[in-house]
Amino acid sequence: MGLFLSLKTLTSFCIIYCSLVLLCIATLAVFVIIFGRRARRNVRDEKITSLADGFSPLDIKRIFIGKTYPRKLTRALIVHWANCGYIKVKYVNKHRVRVTKIADMPRHDSEDALFFDRGVYARECEYFKLFARKIRHKAEVDLRHPLFTKADVKSVNMSFAVREDEGVYSAKHYSLKIFSIIISIIPFALTEIWIGTDTGVYMGIIFIFTAIIGLMVLMFVNEMPILFKLIWCGMWLGISIGATIAYASASYDPFGAAYVSAILLLLGPLFIIRFIDYREKNNLDDYSDLINYRKFLLHAPTDELNTADYIKALPFIYAFGIKPFVKRRFTNRICPDWYSGDKELKGALL
Repeated sequence: MGLFLSLKTLTSFCIIYCSLVLLCIATLAVFVIIFGRRARRNVRDEKITSLADGFSPLDIKRIFIGKTYPRKLTRALIVHWANCGYIKVKYVNKHRVRVTKIADMPRHDSEDALFFDRGVYARECEYFKLFARKIRHKAEVDLRHPLFTKADVKSVNMSFAVREDEGVYSAKHYSLKIFSIIISIIPFALTEIWIGTDTGVYMGIIFIFTAIIGLMVLMFVNEMPILFKLIWCGMWLGISIGATIAYASASYDPFGAAYVSAILLLLGPLFIIRFIDYREKNNLDDYSDLINYRKFLLHAPTDELNTADYIKALPFIYAFGIKPFVKRRFTNRICPDWYSGDKELKGALL
């Protein structure tokens, strides 16, 4: 230990190294506490029993995460489009329904168009056209599978010059995200430098770049098949982190900062960063409405809940992912005109 440094100098440098690692962790924790709770602190304490007319399940995804993610909204979109009068639905079995197109979705500049102004409707029109082409007027749909592939989503988004999340998150939001990723990587880089300083073996510097390559591909390259991406990125990250820990075990690290740095390299960019959220004020208003509406669906007394229109609320119940917790609390469910085949509403769709 301390191949090129005296013990006193070594200890001083080790304290500096550990302090810098702790500073990065503390900065990231401050970001999570301040910005991660910012949206929650701005939720108004009021009762919301329904959403604005024209609100779509895609608006929920856009306001919560900045992207519509239609692939995760199969049941929500089918019920929403049926409520709007664009399709009819017939129960087939527990996981399948037969969908029939009966009308086109009005263009966003049409007088018949009714939408919540969040920049989603024009994209939704494109998705509905794509869906209509797929079912060719009538087809069975498996409710367990996405309505759209990743290629479908990419093709729709490529037809728009405006970013999908524009107006939801500001430049400050992305600056915070990028800065947080950098803060998560810095301790790992400091570890490699410290190991080289202590042992005289500087080849570990290479692992900084290999780890960053694996991490960036894992986070941002969506076109790569998921299994291949996990194996490929796991190899780059695994070798980098494994070799670093092996070298760290032979260096002077009484506080275990090297192990903490390796953990932060994975947890910071992949998980902790998700809690850092900087939204524009107008989006915080919409976010507040959604939080309060979800709270109403989950916690309102049964008598009060039954004053709400279950069929109108159903697309958003699906979009919120709370159907298992809500379905038995509604007792006033009436089969809608657009649904047939199971009048007792026992199908997976309803």
